[in-house]
Amino acid sequence: RSRMDQDAGGMPAHGDAVDRMQSEWARLRPDLSFTSLGVIHRVLRASRLILEVSDAFLADYGLTRGELDVLSALRRTDETLSPTTLAQKLLAPRSAITMRLNTLQARGLLSRTANPADGRSSLLVLTDTGAALVDEVIPAQLALEDALLAEAPAWAVEGLVDPLRALTSVWEQGRGHQTASSKDRRSGPLEPSG
Repeated sequence: RSRMDQDAGGMPAHGDAVDRMQSEWARLRPDLSFTSLGVIHRVLRASRLILEVSDAFLADYGLTRGELDVLSALRRTDETLSPTTLAQKLLAPRSAITMRLNTLQARGLLSRTANPADGRSSLLVLTDTGAALVDEVIPAQLALEDALLAEAPAWAVEGLVDPLRALTSVWEQGRGHQTASSKDRRSGPLEPSG
């Protein structure tokens, strides 16, 4: 992006895709506030862009970002994880975790052993090959992420960590409550009683 496309503070001179989205919605529904859209959709777009670049990079190692997240979680923990615990740690659906585990096990990067505390479950163990792959990939992945952040103005990156930590902390704490209340809404009556 050329400097002509930015204002003095490094901001896009003509706004971004989310600014346009907010403007379009505001025109259609002037009765609503689209402030939250400005935050949420930028977080979502940033996540999608990061995953796109990351998956393209990791393809050279035969991995996706989701698979690297699984291997990394097993590599850095001192405890043996079950698939359910892993899914909770990664905030990933059980079905997605199962698919990743099957792929990684078929490649010999992890193994499953019986869970002595629960005969219906297994425990996940990173193989030596899996550990070696993580140790090879992580420095390269970190370099890629450093390069991504280096594309943005320094002031934008420096101010991100604390606000993002505050958002994810609040949302993660409320996650159990929201899941329970959404189940209640789905299983509750469709029409008001009384």
